[in-house]
Amino acid sequence: MDMKIAGSGVITAGEYDKVGISGSVKSEGLIRCKEFRCSGAFSGNSDIECDGDMHISGAFSNRGTLSSKEFYVSGSAKNEGRLSSDIIKVSGAFKVEGDCASDEKISVSGGFKCGGTLRGAEVKISGGLKVSGDFEAEDAYITGGISCGGLINAENLRIELSNSYGSKAESIGGSKIIIENYRGKGIVEKLFGRKKFGFAVSESIEGDEIIIEHTSAKTVTGKYVMIGEDCDIGLVQYSESVEISPKAKVGRCEKI
Repeated sequence: MDMKIAGSGVITAGEYDKVGISGSVKSEGLIRCKEFRCSGAFSGNSDIECDGDMHISGAFSNRGTLSSKEFYVSGSAKNEGRLSSDIIKVSGAFKVEGDCASDEKISVSGGFKCGGTLRGAEVKISGGLKVSGDFEAEDAYITGGISCGGLINAENLRIELSNSYGSKAESIGGSKIIIENYRGKGIVEKLFGRKKFGFAVSESIEGDEIIIEHTSAKTVTGKYVMIGEDCDIGLVQYSESVEISPKAKVGRCEKI
């Protein structure tokens, strides 16, 4: 059975084939469906389990857990529970209060906030990412900024800092870690030139290959380490090679 609402209404707990919302809708209880589409206003108090895709393009606010095969947001959406989906794509602004997990890919153009831990195989952010807990990925590419309350752990991590977002984390770990200024040629850069922005790491950065600039940390430890301009590092430890810019500040450097 399909559930389609074009005006105002209420979706009660139950199992449906397709759920389509283009009006103003409230919900209560567990909703199971094969497809969920919302282009209207949704205010829910529901756990939503979707075997297929969830598409949200209206004003969406829910208190409960969300699970789907693929999860799409274009616009503004908020969920107070956790989210799990193979693929997560956001164009706009999305906030999830609980943990967020993707088995395949997270792609964001805009703003994404996670009140718990964030886990994804491949994560690509163009804009701002805020994670209250830890952030874990196999490959992570961020253009803009990231604020992480815990550990950033990624096999391959590349962060291109921009002027719109302040970036910080407790610690960073991975295999290859690159932190640099955004090299794009936007209109602001064309008019005023490239500016410098920083990444504040309160504890340590550890990896095999580390290339950083405009970054502060207590300790940087790696096999191959390159400390670029405007870095402020208390201790640099390396096992194979190290390169330190004359424009960087390093308290102590040692081979391990």
